[in-house]
Order: sequence, then structure tokens, then C-alpha cells
Amino acid sequence: MKKIFFVVTAVVATCLLTWSLVRSDNHGVSEEEVDKSQIILAEMKWNGELIQISLEELDAAIAELPSYRQRNYSKKEGKAEFLEDYIDKKLKLLQATEHGFDKLQDHLDKLEDYTHQLMVEKLTEVEVDAKVSYTDEDLKAYYEENKANYVEAAKVRAICIPLDDEDLANATLDEILAGADIVEMAVKLTEQDKIANGPGKSEENPGNTGLFSQSASPNWSEFIEAVFEMEIGEMTDTVFETDVDDETYYLIFRKEEHKSERQKELEEVQSDVKRKVDRAAKRARIIEWVEEISQQGKLKLYPENIPTPEPETPEEESETPDK
Repeated sequence: MKKIFFVVTAVVATCLLTWSLVRSDNHGVSEEEVDKSQIILAEMKWNGELIQISLEELDAAIAELPSYRQRNYSKKEGKAEFLEDYIDKKLKLLQATEHGFDKLQDHLDKLEDYTHQLMVEKLTEVEVDAKVSYTDEDLKAYYEENKANYVEAAKVRAICIPLDDEDLANATLDEILAGADIVEMAVKLTEQDKIANGPGKSEENPGNTGLFSQSASPNWSEFIEAVFEMEIGEMTDTVFETDVDDETYYLIFRKEEHKSERQKELEEVQSDVKRKVDRAAKRARIIEWVEEISQQGKLKLYPENIPTPEPETPEEESETPDK
């Protein structure tokens, strides 16, 4: 079976150029008014049958791509690039069909399952998505009933110098107590690559832990509890020692900020509230819909007809006769 492939890059470029010339020669004619089905970009003979790829077919294939990918193929060069991939895919499908792979029962079963899935999804859009609605009052009611889920935990922030060398930690603390600025010391030790992995380790903002809650990290719970108990501006007067993952760390820190627990307003959490109200409304509609279908089909259940499986009998251990 002889297959003759007639398309080359020059032909692709010429076809796309022809399309451009048609547009420029037909003043006042928009791209949409050009008959793209008559602009042939590639053709091949497969077992004597002429198969053509038009600009219309190519644009349709591009339109099925996600929008962010479509942008890559909006210009002539992009279309020519996509055409090569499209031809490659088409040739493989033709050859797969020739081998009879389109008639494999396993594939047909999967196709049927997928078709059924798409049918149900489409029906769900009609029977559920299109019939679900809720108001601003529904959102407010859900928010009021679930206010406890929208509480922002208390948070604190500190300047912290984490070290894994006890002598260096004590020497650093002595310098700070003698008048050195804790932030400047954090910057200095970061530049010297002496800061250990821990709260306050940051190349961009040395020493700054950022805001964190009491549940931020179980591994650093001793440090976290200590910061929460401090007053703003208070600093450790001795090196704070803590064990994390079988490693001992020596910390020097000062509490910088404390934000109390607060109730988030509806405007702050509206997207989450809307998502949950929408989910609950769809779930309720699905139950209602299934009930409607069951009544329409006069559904009857006979669970008592399910046979009870025979109890498994343990295999008897074979006895070895005494010698």
C-alpha cells in the first residue's frame, strides 16, 4: 500500500502567504469572510484517497486548544509550526486505523465509557448547574452560621538569630547586650554564612521571621511559645536553646509585632463562602434530581435478593505423622 506525501515546508509557507495576499487583495473583506475551506495547506494520498488539510480545518484544531496555547499560533509562523504537528498526528491516526486499532474491543469499550461520561456531564450541566441559584442573603446566612471557621489566628513577628554554635551564640548575645543592634548582627552573620537553618534565616531580610501563628511549626513549638509570651520590644537576655530533629539550636530573638486574633469580614472570605454555598446547593439539587429520575422510572429496589456469600472455611492444617 503506497502512501505519497505531497506537502513540504515551501508549500506550507506559500499557502499561508496566499491567504495573506487574498486578504490584502480583497479590500474591505475581513478575515472571517475569506473562504478558508478553499485554502489548502497540505494534501496527501493514502491508499489512493486524496486527503487535504485546509486553513479552516487547521484553525478549528487550534481553536480547541486552551486559550493560552492558541496565542502561540495566531500568526503565520505559528500556524506553520502547528501544521507540522497536526500533520504528524493525522498520519499516525491514519496508520493506526489501517492496522485496525480503531476496532479493538478494549478501545471501543473505553470510548463508550468516555462517551457516557460526557453525556452525564452534559446532562448535569442542564439539570444541576443551570438550575442552581442562590442570593446574597444566602451567602450572608452561611457566613453567620460558620463565623467560627473564618477567624484569623493571632500572629507574631520577631527578629531572630538562629545559630548552631553555642560559643558564637553567647558571644553574639554579649555584643548585642553591649549595644550592638540585633538586626545589624543578623545581617553581619548572614553575610558571614554563619546563620543556621531556622526562624529568621533570610538572605533578603536577615533576622526577620515574618508573621507566624502558634501552629506555624510543631518542630519550633518551644521558640513559638516563647515569642508569644513576650512583650513587644522584649529580647532574650540569655541564649535560648532548643532541640529540633536531633539538632540543638541557639537562638537570640526580640519580639517585634503582635496581631491579636480577629474575625474576618464577609468581604474577605466571600470567594470561599460562595464556593461552599454553591457546592451545597448543587449537592442538594443532585439529590432532588436523582429522586425525580427514580420516580420517573418507577424505580424499585430489591436489596434482599443480593445473595449472602458462603463463609470462608479455614484450610485444615495437614498433620505430619509421627515418625
